[in-house]
Amino acid sequence: MTASRWILRRAANPAFTASNPNMDPLLAAILWARRIDTPSQVAAFFTEPSLDSLGDPFTMAGAPAAVERLVLARERSELVAVYGDFDADGISATALMSGELRRMGLHVRPYIPDRFNESYGLNDPALEQLAAGGVRLVVTVDCGIRSVNEAETAARLGLDLIISDHHSVPDVLPRALATIDPKQPGCSYPFKELSGVGVAYQLLSALSQALGQGALPREVLELVALGTVSDIVPLVDENRTLVTLGLDALRNSSRPGLLALMQAAQVQPDTVDSQAIGFRLGPRINAAGRLANAAIALQLLTTNQPEEAAALAQQLSTINQERQSMLQKQVCLAEEILADELAEPVLFAAHPEFHEGLVGLVASRLCEQYYRPALVFKQGEQSARGSARSIEGVHITQALDQLSALLEHYGGHARAAGMTVPNANLEALRSGLSEQFAAASATELYTPRILVDAIVPLRMVTPASPRELRALEPTGEANPEPSLATLGLTLQQIRTVGADGQHLRLQVSDGQRSLPAIAFRQGARITEFKPGQAIDLIYQPSLDSWLGQETLQLVVSDVRAHQASAP
Repeated sequence: MTASRWILRRAANPAFTASNPNMDPLLAAILWARRIDTPSQVAAFFTEPSLDSLGDPFTMAGAPAAVERLVLARERSELVAVYGDFDADGISATALMSGELRRMGLHVRPYIPDRFNESYGLNDPALEQLAAGGVRLVVTVDCGIRSVNEAETAARLGLDLIISDHHSVPDVLPRALATIDPKQPGCSYPFKELSGVGVAYQLLSALSQALGQGALPREVLELVALGTVSDIVPLVDENRTLVTLGLDALRNSSRPGLLALMQAAQVQPDTVDSQAIGFRLGPRINAAGRLANAAIALQLLTTNQPEEAAALAQQLSTINQERQSMLQKQVCLAEEILADELAEPVLFAAHPEFHEGLVGLVASRLCEQYYRPALVFKQGEQSARGSARSIEGVHITQALDQLSALLEHYGGHARAAGMTVPNANLEALRSGLSEQFAAASATELYTPRILVDAIVPLRMVTPASPRELRALEPTGEANPEPSLATLGLTLQQIRTVGADGQHLRLQVSDGQRSLPAIAFRQGARITEFKPGQAIDLIYQPSLDSWLGQETLQLVVSDVRAHQASAP
């Protein structure tokens, strides 16, 4: 594990805490650190979220033309294809778009490509199949912004194309009847970081207004929350509003598929939060597209039959367990391939034994473990399909833009991308990326940072702290879970726990009290520390439930030998 730089977000201000006497001191310290520090900002942060705060969907470039065409499709009783992606965001967006278009009176056929036979995004055979089946209008969700050639195929086939996406925008946009992506130049929509399902929600809001049907049903926000949290977009501004309201909808859900999914994942509906989506529900939805077919997850989200939902949810749980088992073996394979290259500017592994559905997760583990941009490819006979994950400050999709002549297909964000590459171009791609990233690898960009909200004495952390800090929910990208540091603790006990000793269990003391702590996936670090040693911790307070009792424990992000100077 690469040593991290600990960075205090902002020096503490006791006056701010004193000026908010009714607020938990830890919560006040975190808000100050995150520059939520004026009465109006604090009030806005805790204001009940409202859909009225969302931007006008008609200000999205392309939305008026898209709405006009969808209204025409309704009048003509045309068959409309909703073309999605096979991850949780794309599946949620497909379920949302197809369900709401049907409710508004359109004839709809949902379509999600098969990861293994078709790969990501629009493809010519799928468009030909849809056209032959009577489709006249294709609406993409969570994909399409880079499908320049495929848009030409759609035009040749007589298909009108509406693209709704949220990924990074290329220099040349596809030729479509309407292109909706808040990131595109000239789009005046104020919030640029919606997920794919968030863009779909706003397009549907515009259509519902145009049809005189008012606001969308509140319950559909549960799908927006599911896709938004799973796609790791910033949980600020409009995303925070949509997820907060979506979690409320999820806690009161009547959708058989989501109820069955929560039961299979052992998530209590009345306590579901962003962490439950990120670590329990989202991975099960994603597992379908990774190891089987995304149609299983789409059917789960759209079925009205509780019995069918229960069977599908259990099937997804079984697939997810298989995914977890396979992933560790795939990571080991990648580390063997990269044994002599783990310090290179970019980690680049291609092999026939990689599983195409897991390459993104393997790349993510490598990126996290070695803090390098990582690309992992399933190598076929003629070409390789892969995924990339990158570090903060190194925009992987822009890097691929510079090497686009080597790629068949690609697309993504700053920190993640997918691509198809001819085998003959793999070495040139690796070399080109290495050259681009060589300069960055000599800077602090390649040293992981952990941002600390506040340095606090252990006495400030109480059994009430986890509940008080839930006010920060929903947490995720750009609004992370609390990150507290306590310095100069005594390490009383340390041991490995979990399968193959993956985790560290610690007991720490400040001389006045002793608390248990758990450091997930840091078991390999046990040789770095000894009982009696002075250590510093970065952690989040939590309540560990065991045999009906809740015990305060610290969930550790990082641990180091005590340093006299603060972060």
